Amino acid sequence: MFLIAGGLCPTCGGSLDGSGSNARFDAPEGIVHAPDGNLYVAEKNGSTIRKVSPQGVAVTHAGSAGAIGSSDGAGTGARFNAPTRLEVDADGNLYLTDTGNSTIRQISPAGAVTTLAGAAGQCGSSDGPARTARFCSPQGITLDRQGNLYVADTLNHTIRRIDRANNVTTIAGTAGACGSNDGRGGTARFCEPQDIEVDDAGYLYVADTGNSTIREISPSGEVRTLAGAAGQCGSADGQAVAARFCRAAGLTIDRGGNLFVADTGNGTIRRIGTGGTVATVIGVAGSQNNVLGPLPGGLNSPRGLAVMEGGALAATTQNLVLRLVPR
Repeated sequence: MFLIAGGLCPTCGGSLDGSGSNARFDAPEGIVHAPDGNLYVAEKNGSTIRKVSPQGVAVTHAGSAGAIGSSDGAGTGARFNAPTRLEVDADGNLYLTDTGNSTIRQISPAGAVTTLAGAAGQCGSSDGPARTARFCSPQGITLDRQGNLYVADTLNHTIRRIDRANNVTTIAGTAGACGSNDGRGGTARFCEPQDIEVDDAGYLYVADTGNSTIREISPSGEVRTLAGAAGQCGSADGQAVAARFCRAAGLTIDRGGNLFVADTGNGTIRRIGTGGTVATVIGVAGSQNNVLGPLPGGLNSPRGLAVMEGGALAATTQNLVLRLVPR
């Protein structure tokens, strides 16, 4: 475990540009590794999007620290409200869940911020054209190979799709119904899902945070519980159905098809292999403390994960951006 940027001390919060340990973050959550080689971080409490270079230099890419709002515009002239998750496409466009505004925003490679879907301050659940659609505190976001965006609409307890024609559809779950049922489409139930990922075959994976489970949605729309047991917060490795998680909130998939989970309530990173076996690869369950150096190390409530070169992971945890090399 290695520091990329941020201050390690308990009081090293705030939002400050700088290099390595001189930079400061205020509740960083989502993180992506972009085609330009930089990491981009959704800074929830600062209401900004930060850029971190391969050398660990952190700068404010969009928004202004502490200036909450919902304005489109160029770079630091734009405004956000508690952004939580990010996705990036091959052209370098960023997509983010502006959670406090209940909207989906886009940032072009040139830094132009636009509102893609939803309306600021209007929490609801309406399908249809993106601008008339409504979300409620969405968090997770992912992009498939066909250019469709999928959103974990957290307080609606649903999974939504924004297609390339900018039409929004609810593909799983029922708005306002918190539960944990497997099944197809609207018969399935989720509870406060906070992240979502998609693999090359079109399978979606959901961090069903309120249930402490990992769910899978097939391309045909069938929802099943992949790992964990609904309502059972714990930390057990082994075959997926016997494994336990605690309010897992972050996901990423590596090139080998392994699913990595930020098991937030346990302070660990877990790996679900292609054969379905769950293993703790970083951190010690129940020890919420950032400990750098040799593994297992320690993490304090990890939230965001991204795959980097050579099998390493980037993670956000208690105002830090870290580089992790799973065992």
